[in-house]
Amino acid sequence: MDDVSKSLNVTLAHTLTDRHCFLHAVALQLNETQNIMQAYEFLMKALETESRTNKNHYTNFIDEDSGRLDLLVQKYLHNKIFSHAAGVLISQITSNALQKPIHIISERDSGIWKTIVQPKIPRNINKSPLLVHLKDYHYSALIKEKNASINKTSSSR
Repeated sequence: MDDVSKSLNVTLAHTLTDRHCFLHAVALQLNETQNIMQAYEFLMKALETESRTNKNHYTNFIDEDSGRLDLLVQKYLHNKIFSHAAGVLISQITSNALQKPIHIISERDSGIWKTIVQPKIPRNINKSPLLVHLKDYHYSALIKEKNASINKTSSSR
Protein backbone atom coordinates (compact mmCIF):
# COMPACT_ATOMS: atom_id res chain seq x y z
CA MET A 1 0.00 0.00 0.00
CA ASP A 2 2.97 2.35 0.47
CA ASP A 3 3.42 2.82 -3.29
CA VAL A 4 -0.30 3.50 -3.75
CA SER A 5 -0.34 5.89 -0.77
CA LYS A 6 2.54 7.86 -2.24
CA SER A 7 1.17 7.90 -5.79
CA LEU A 8 -2.30 9.01 -4.64
CA ASN A 9 -0.94 11.29 -1.89
CA VAL A 10 -3.16 9.63 0.73
CA THR A 11 -2.94 8.19 4.22
CA LEU A 12 -4.62 4.94 5.18
CA ALA A 13 -7.14 5.45 8.02
CA HIS A 14 -8.18 2.13 9.55
CA THR A 15 -11.80 1.49 10.48
CA LEU A 16 -13.67 -0.68 12.94
CA THR A 17 -14.04 -4.36 12.07
CA ASP A 18 -17.75 -4.55 12.85
CA ARG A 19 -19.21 -5.53 9.44
CA HIS A 20 -19.76 -1.85 8.63
CA CYS A 21 -16.14 -1.12 7.71
CA PHE A 22 -17.18 0.13 4.24
CA LEU A 23 -19.67 2.52 5.84
CA HIS A 24 -17.08 3.69 8.39
CA ALA A 25 -14.57 4.30 5.58
CA VAL A 26 -17.11 6.36 3.63
CA ALA A 27 -18.08 8.26 6.80
CA LEU A 28 -14.44 9.14 7.46
CA GLN A 29 -14.21 10.44 3.90
CA LEU A 30 -17.36 12.55 4.35
CA ASN A 31 -16.01 13.99 7.58
CA GLU A 32 -12.62 14.82 6.07
CA THR A 33 -13.70 16.05 2.63
CA GLN A 34 -17.02 17.73 3.42
CA ASN A 35 -16.65 18.40 7.14
CA ILE A 36 -19.82 16.43 7.92
CA MET A 37 -19.96 15.86 11.65
CA GLN A 38 -21.65 12.64 12.78
CA ALA A 39 -20.99 11.39 9.27
CA TYR A 40 -21.78 7.76 10.13
CA GLU A 41 -25.28 8.67 11.32
CA PHE A 42 -25.75 10.97 8.31
CA LEU A 43 -24.71 8.14 6.00
CA MET A 44 -27.01 5.60 7.63
CA LYS A 45 -30.02 7.91 7.16
CA ALA A 46 -29.05 8.62 3.55
CA LEU A 47 -28.71 4.90 2.77
CA GLU A 48 -32.02 4.05 4.36
CA THR A 49 -33.78 6.81 2.40
CA GLU A 50 -32.09 5.83 -0.87
CA SER A 51 -32.76 2.11 -0.51
CA ARG A 52 -36.45 2.68 0.25
CA THR A 53 -37.04 5.45 -2.29
CA ASN A 54 -35.43 3.60 -5.20
CA LYS A 55 -35.76 -0.04 -4.14
CA ASN A 56 -37.33 -1.06 -7.44
CA HIS A 57 -34.18 0.14 -9.20
CA TYR A 58 -31.99 -2.16 -7.09
CA THR A 59 -34.12 -5.27 -7.55
CA ASN A 60 -33.19 -5.08 -11.25
CA PHE A 61 -29.56 -5.80 -10.31
CA ILE A 62 -30.14 -8.92 -8.24
CA ASP A 63 -32.60 -11.80 -8.10
CA GLU A 64 -34.66 -10.57 -5.14
CA ASP A 65 -38.12 -9.04 -4.92
CA SER A 66 -38.31 -5.49 -3.52
CA GLY A 67 -39.77 -6.55 -0.15
CA ARG A 68 -37.04 -9.11 0.45
CA LEU A 69 -34.32 -6.72 -0.70
CA ASP A 70 -35.63 -4.04 1.67
CA LEU A 71 -35.47 -6.55 4.54
CA LEU A 72 -31.91 -7.60 3.65
CA VAL A 73 -30.70 -3.99 3.44
CA GLN A 74 -32.39 -3.11 6.73
CA LYS A 75 -30.86 -6.13 8.46
CA TYR A 76 -27.44 -5.07 7.21
CA LEU A 77 -27.81 -1.40 8.15
CA HIS A 78 -29.38 -1.91 11.58
CA ASN A 79 -28.21 -5.34 12.73
CA LYS A 80 -24.99 -5.69 10.73
CA ILE A 81 -26.26 -9.00 9.36
CA PHE A 82 -24.46 -9.38 6.06
CA SER A 83 -26.08 -11.02 3.06
CA HIS A 84 -24.54 -11.33 -0.36
CA ALA A 85 -27.45 -9.50 -2.03
CA ALA A 86 -27.21 -6.47 0.27
CA GLY A 87 -23.42 -6.53 0.20
CA VAL A 88 -23.32 -6.47 -3.59
CA LEU A 89 -25.50 -3.36 -3.68
CA ILE A 90 -24.31 -1.33 -0.68
CA SER A 91 -21.57 0.49 -2.63
CA GLN A 92 -24.05 1.35 -5.39
CA ILE A 93 -26.71 2.48 -2.91
CA THR A 94 -24.04 4.61 -1.19
CA SER A 95 -22.88 6.19 -4.45
CA ASN A 96 -26.47 6.99 -5.43
CA ALA A 97 -27.41 8.31 -1.98
CA LEU A 98 -24.40 10.66 -1.84
CA GLN A 99 -24.34 11.42 -5.58
CA LYS A 100 -20.59 10.80 -5.54
CA PRO A 101 -18.37 8.30 -7.30
CA ILE A 102 -16.59 5.86 -5.00
CA HIS A 103 -13.13 4.61 -5.94
CA ILE A 104 -12.32 1.29 -4.28
CA ILE A 105 -8.60 0.55 -4.29
CA SER A 106 -8.17 -3.19 -3.71
CA GLU A 107 -4.97 -4.94 -2.74
CA ARG A 108 -4.79 -8.52 -3.91
CA ASP A 109 -2.05 -11.07 -4.43
CA SER A 110 -2.14 -10.25 -8.14
CA GLY A 111 -1.65 -6.51 -7.59
CA ILE A 112 -3.58 -3.31 -7.00
CA TRP A 113 -7.04 -2.93 -8.57
CA LYS A 114 -9.30 0.08 -8.83
CA THR A 115 -13.07 -0.25 -9.01
CA ILE A 116 -15.13 2.85 -9.73
CA VAL A 117 -18.75 2.95 -8.58
CA GLN A 118 -20.69 5.76 -10.25
CA PRO A 119 -24.15 7.04 -9.27
CA LYS A 120 -26.66 5.23 -11.51
CA ILE A 121 -29.55 7.49 -10.56
CA PRO A 122 -27.99 10.87 -11.38
CA ARG A 123 -29.30 14.00 -9.74
CA ASN A 124 -26.59 16.49 -8.82
CA ILE A 125 -23.45 14.39 -9.12
CA ASN A 126 -20.41 15.65 -7.23
CA LYS A 127 -17.49 14.44 -9.32
CA SER A 128 -14.98 14.48 -6.46
CA PRO A 129 -14.69 10.76 -5.57
CA LEU A 130 -14.62 9.15 -2.17
CA LEU A 131 -11.56 6.89 -1.78
CA VAL A 132 -11.68 3.61 0.10
CA HIS A 133 -9.15 0.81 0.45
CA LEU A 134 -10.03 -2.89 0.45
CA LYS A 135 -7.72 -5.63 1.66
CA ASP A 136 -8.66 -9.08 2.98
CA TYR A 137 -12.39 -8.22 3.03
CA HIS A 138 -11.81 -5.12 5.17
CA TYR A 139 -12.33 -1.51 4.09
CA SER A 140 -10.39 1.52 5.31
CA ALA A 141 -10.53 5.16 4.28
CA LEU A 142 -7.91 6.79 2.09
CA ILE A 143 -7.50 10.37 3.28
CA LYS A 144 -5.78 12.95 1.09
CA GLU A 145 -2.55 14.07 2.73
CA LYS A 146 -3.62 17.72 2.99
CA ASN A 147 -6.65 16.53 5.00
CA ALA A 148 -4.85 13.82 6.96
CA SER A 149 -5.49 15.38 10.36
CA ILE A 150 -6.95 12.19 11.78
CA ASN A 151 -5.07 9.41 13.49
CA LYS A 152 -4.16 6.57 11.13
CA THR A 153 -6.03 4.11 13.35
CA SER A 154 -9.16 6.17 13.94
CA SER A 155 -12.72 5.13 13.31
CA SER A 156 -15.75 7.11 12.23
CA ARG A 157 -17.53 6.80 15.56
